[in-house]
Amino acid sequence: MLTDHLQERAPAAPALTPTATRWPAWLFLGLVGASLVALLAAPWPLPMKLHAVLHGLCAQRPSHSYWLGANRLPFDARMTGIYGGFLLAAVGLLTRRRWRAARPPAWPLSATLGLFVALMGADGVNSTLQDFGLPYLYQPQNWLRLATGLLCGTALAVGLLYVLNTTLWATVKDSPTLGGWGELAMLLALDGLYALIVASGWGLLYAPVGLWLVLGAAGATFALVLAMVVLLRGRENRFASLTDLAGHACVALIVAYAALAFLGGGRFLLERALGISMGM
Repeated sequence: MLTDHLQERAPAAPALTPTATRWPAWLFLGLVGASLVALLAAPWPLPMKLHAVLHGLCAQRPSHSYWLGANRLPFDARMTGIYGGFLLAAVGLLTRRRWRAARPPAWPLSATLGLFVALMGADGVNSTLQDFGLPYLYQPQNWLRLATGLLCGTALAVGLLYVLNTTLWATVKDSPTLGGWGELAMLLALDGLYALIVASGWGLLYAPVGLWLVLGAAGATFALVLAMVVLLRGRENRFASLTDLAGHACVALIVAYAALAFLGGGRFLLERALGISMGM
């Protein structure tokens, strides 16, 4: 009979023991803190720094972007929704103690999350058709880009949390990563509040929203890389605590940063070679 209590699962290999080599958890937290300090302390205007950090993930077109005061957000509207919504949903689910939940959501919820992704894809295709001068169904709007991006980001958070929960932990909860319609409604309410903030145009909100987007992009990249690092090393289902995970998390964070730097640097070089300038 299914319960919501911790269930012991027999992993493919034994869990880490107290005598196993571990990296201290503070090292991972120190890396995160040092990267934020370095970003804020770098001697360039904050909009320029955020634009550069996220450049590899987004075209950052002014016409497709929101502005807060005199500064354009470092992602266009769709990516502002995806990564902002991802981080909102991830934080919301973690506060609901879903970080060891190892069952997918019930099929109606899973189908709804799949629909969220499909809506974002359909809106993206419609916008692309207009960009190329081809027939399109409706006039693209930034609020639609933002809204469908938020829906997709919510689905992304649920999916990545399920992947991590079933990949990392030796002991899990036999409960779903998304508890029900009420929990989904809570996440969508957070999305709505976030959308109002983004659309407000209030300049004082630029720094917190811009940094939130950096955290969302870095967090999503880190989660993907962490799962890959654990799988490539054959260490899946061996971690009993966050302390056990610290070493792999440090490696994944460094790789995630390197990937963002490589994508951003490569895009800048390509744009320079082609004579393309997206402007600030």
